[in-house]
Amino acid sequence: MRVACLVSGGKDSMLALHKVAEKHEIVCLVGVMPENIDSFMYHTPNLHLLDAISVCLEKPIYKIPTKGEEEKEVDDLINALEHLKIDGIVIGGIESEYQRKRFKRVADELGVEMVAPLWHVDPKEIMEEVVEIFDTIIVKVSAMGLDESWLGRKIDRSTLDDLIKLNREYRIHLAGEGGEFETLVLDAPLYKKRIVIKNAEIDWRGCVGTYRVLDFEIVSK
Repeated sequence: MRVACLVSGGKDSMLALHKVAEKHEIVCLVGVMPENIDSFMYHTPNLHLLDAISVCLEKPIYKIPTKGEEEKEVDDLINALEHLKIDGIVIGGIESEYQRKRFKRVADELGVEMVAPLWHVDPKEIMEEVVEIFDTIIVKVSAMGLDESWLGRKIDRSTLDDLIKLNREYRIHLAGEGGEFETLVLDAPLYKKRIVIKNAEIDWRGCVGTYRVLDFEIVSK
């Protein structure tokens, strides 16, 4: 099956891509670029790295602008993908019914299959795999227990252990599915090259913090 993978640079979309690539042909990456940083549907931190991720994966990327208005941002995706010759779209959703229903509408209107390899997979299992195969950092936090020290932090065994403790204490979603945190994958098994961050800044507003990558390079593995 020929598929287009919706990617944000975060762990969920990249893990979905990783799993789907074992059985299907990835025609292209699709990155939605909302003007609204509080988009209802899409990840927004560090989307300027999508071109670098495309280079690392050696896959073309199709970037779709949208104002990020509720429901209209779904229509924007449908309209933009109509010309692609694909059999399916791949999403990294885990538990969000809000997103699943809307991506299903996208797939139905395009007459293609929605492929969601992480849907209802145990969040701990997902995070264990992220620790094992990806080089991933946290780039946004918005939950009790996640302070400025978490921004830019690598998701390794120690980080996962701390997230498990916070899950028990504050009931945050272990994989950040409720928006508690967002991530950026710097290296993965399918990357032909990897991303190295040279400079970044932290923007903290109220209870929400973002790790903005200012300078980076793509290096050989």
